[in-house]
Amino acid sequence: MEVVTMDRRLNRREFVQVGAAVFTAFSGAMIAKAGEAQPKTLRVGFIGVGGRGGGLLQTALSLPGIDIVAICDTNPNRLKNALSIVEKKTGKQPQGYGEDRDPFAYRKMLERDDIDCVVIATPCNWHGQMYVDCLNAKKHFYGEKPIAITVREIEMIQEARKRNPDVVAQIGFQWAANMARADIIRKIRDGMIGELIEGRFYRYNGWGSLGRWFNRRELSGDWMLEQAVHEFNLLWWVTQTHPIAAYAKGRRNVVEPENKERNITDYYTAIIEYPNGFIVHYTHGWISPPGYTGMSCRVIGTKGGADILDCTIQLRGQQQPIRGEGPGGDTREHMRNFFDAVREGNPKMVYAGIENGIAASYVGLMIRKSLDEGRRITFEEMLQDKGELPPLIVVD
Repeated sequence: MEVVTMDRRLNRREFVQVGAAVFTAFSGAMIAKAGEAQPKTLRVGFIGVGGRGGGLLQTALSLPGIDIVAICDTNPNRLKNALSIVEKKTGKQPQGYGEDRDPFAYRKMLERDDIDCVVIATPCNWHGQMYVDCLNAKKHFYGEKPIAITVREIEMIQEARKRNPDVVAQIGFQWAANMARADIIRKIRDGMIGELIEGRFYRYNGWGSLGRWFNRRELSGDWMLEQAVHEFNLLWWVTQTHPIAAYAKGRRNVVEPENKERNITDYYTAIIEYPNGFIVHYTHGWISPPGYTGMSCRVIGTKGGADILDCTIQLRGQQQPIRGEGPGGDTREHMRNFFDAVREGNPKMVYAGIENGIAASYVGLMIRKSLDEGRRITFEEMLQDKGELPPLIVVD
């Protein structure tokens, strides 16, 4: 499936073709899962085993046919702990990389021909460079979101992808592994709720700071890229097109105003304009007291509405909601899908590939630019603002 860039509008034939490609990934993965009782063992490397990476490591260890043979982390304690976890679980200790705190030690892992794929869960400033390195090394990868935090990195990834189209790449949008959600989105795109009018999206986090690299925009990209891309991937999944423009307002220095290094947005609300009059309202913040947190992803059409997170549709004139059909799924199923795609050598089998990562980051970049400049930003204006490559530094 090609990435849609400057030409945002899809005609009906293109829309159907793109939709078929997205949902073929689901059906193909399920067939592979059902038809392979004992999956081929994959030799897997891990890059980054902090909070998220440590969780992915435990998940991979719980899946059949996975042999973790290498782990890279520049934090000696994290590296030692991860190596110990694998050894206790499997009786074999992987090879460690990064104990000398070399931030590019992961490249030695990518040079190994005996490693089938890698799982990457590092701070966001490293994502773009690492994904380019994986593509150029022809190494399949499961990479955490966001795919990149600047347009310049996205262009680097696109060029590397053109040269290496056979690399299997899955971005960590684990909501895509829920089959009931896939069914609801299929129904939306088949017209069950009619023409799309409005999107009502919000994510209200509690008051506070996650600290460390999250606090620095040059390392995290800010919240509209580090976190909100989950929601923006849902919008790509539903619309298969990029927004026309976005306008956002927000505030900084509400949480920890004394922290001079903290330069991320504590609260913002955005209006995201899509073709054909579809308008999405999105609010996102880290300022909520107890009892005021929560999130929602709903779209309203001329015939009804859909709750994408709850996997239900409510039609006008009906009392009972229509529920999505199929099993639920999250990180475990998302990783299983990636490993199955690697076994099959089929990049189209993944639930959320490079095109998903790019589309989601584009929305975050539009919102971030609007916040910075205090005006409505078009899709084309966002693409022209390449941004500086993030610093390739390590922050423990």
